[in-house]
Amino acid sequence: MALLSGYGLWIVFLGMIIEGTAVILLSGVLCHLGVIPCEETLVVAILGAIVGDQIWFYIGKNYAYRVLSKFPLLKMRVDNLKKKAETKAKWLAMSSRFIYGGAIAIPLVLGTQHYSHKKFTFFDAIGASLASIVGLTIGYMLSSSLKKVTTEITQIEHFMLLLIIIVAIMSLYKYKKKSNKRKEDI
Repeated sequence: MALLSGYGLWIVFLGMIIEGTAVILLSGVLCHLGVIPCEETLVVAILGAIVGDQIWFYIGKNYAYRVLSKFPLLKMRVDNLKKKAETKAKWLAMSSRFIYGGAIAIPLVLGTQHYSHKKFTFFDAIGASLASIVGLTIGYMLSSSLKKVTTEITQIEHFMLLLIIIVAIMSLYKYKKKSNKRKEDI
């Protein structure tokens, strides 16, 4: 935990550049546990998401075809998105963090379509902010619920252990009884 307390915000920032969804949810859990501060985590998460999206937009604008030739699955997603990008670009820029795989594919596509960088940055900042707020909140709430569920699971585990012991004793008793009966028959 000391590592997370000391470098947690840097980890959130880099994690949001690279992936996003799992990082922001886990950040919410860490905020609830008091390991990292909520307000600063939110700001860092938003900045990390925007920086990551800017990187992918830049790659899309300048190097997309070279990059996509190395990743056929990503190329397939990008080709599917190109059709939608022409008519729904601002909505895609805002929603990229809410769509699985969208945080990479959508900025790449918009970059290849020569979408306005200013518009992309504006709508992406709105989307990254909303996604960070929602993700952090969900992670925070999941952490709260996780404590309750963990307590219930512990109680269920104790009950299941007792049940297994009872079944094992009964099975052992039946086995002994059959074994003794076989000995008597011989």
